[in-house]
Amino acid sequence: MKLTQQKYDEDKFEFTLQNDNNMTVKLLNYGATLEKILLPNSKGKLENIILSLEKPSDYDKERNYLGGSVGRVIGRIKDGLWQESNKKVNRFVLNENNKTHSHGGYEGIDTQIFSFQTQSNDDSCSVIFHLIDPNGHNNYPGNLDLTITYTLDNTDTLAYEVSASSDQTTLCNIANHVYFALDGPNTSIESNQLKINADNFLPLDKDHLPFGKENSVENSVFDFKKFAQIGATINSNDPQIKQEGGLNHPFILNGDPIAAELKSSDKTKCLKMTTTNPSIVAYTGNHFNHTNFTKNIGKYGGIALEAQYPPTNDIRLLDIVLTPDEQYYAKTTWNFTF
Repeated sequence: MKLTQQKYDEDKFEFTLQNDNNMTVKLLNYGATLEKILLPNSKGKLENIILSLEKPSDYDKERNYLGGSVGRVIGRIKDGLWQESNKKVNRFVLNENNKTHSHGGYEGIDTQIFSFQTQSNDDSCSVIFHLIDPNGHNNYPGNLDLTITYTLDNTDTLAYEVSASSDQTTLCNIANHVYFALDGPNTSIESNQLKINADNFLPLDKDHLPFGKENSVENSVFDFKKFAQIGATINSNDPQIKQEGGLNHPFILNGDPIAAELKSSDKTKCLKMTTTNPSIVAYTGNHFNHTNFTKNIGKYGGIALEAQYPPTNDIRLLDIVLTPDEQYYAKTTWNFTF
């Protein structure tokens, strides 16, 4: 195992983790970001299999969420409103179309600079990122004490662990927003094979928020209980897919130890994902269009499998309330065969 770090700006660092099989992971302390996952191909050459910007210093130039740790609340809060028990309603900035509070606000944790520690031994290496998100930042109550740990081991597994506590009742639902592109850069995920162990999904309204009840995936383009080609779903005429321009939907996991799997089009690379979270939001990069700092990324260039508590239109947001006597903890792992 090897672990190195390199300063690329005044207080910003890039970390390189490499295991004995030459699997290599690059991380940034800006946003506790997963910058690259590099796997050796049949000729031993390293290939990046997630969507990345051209260089580390690009990440703070434009907010794209690529590999970022997103929160305090990933996804959307309807009308930016949260009612804690019977107390007054908390109001968060409407930073998406003036209708919803999205991805933690204008200065979510993916835009913050984390302090860090590193650890390594013969079998694994880790970077432990730490942040105090202060009371009132982005209108969230409480000082949030946040630790995010990435660990690479010799089984070709990358683990992502989030723990947090707060001195006031607040909201917490943090997830990594990495986009997987197993065929490599400048490709489409349409011919990738996806499996999600979910019996139900949540349909979305025009503001990308769930409405109504969970729908069964049976007899629908949302059925990924067996491997299915992503393109068959995102190119279908399903009204939900048409509305979103592809997948952007929460899948309610059924408790299988493997939450999701993804295979490259030639089936030489495979991802197996586990999570302690109850849902995965599958998003197929519907908005990318080769512009600005993501000029290297087009529509359907990657798929995000965001492990989180599912979004809701209930103003109480009960599943993601964190009280001072609780510890938030979530773990997601990505295991690769190549």
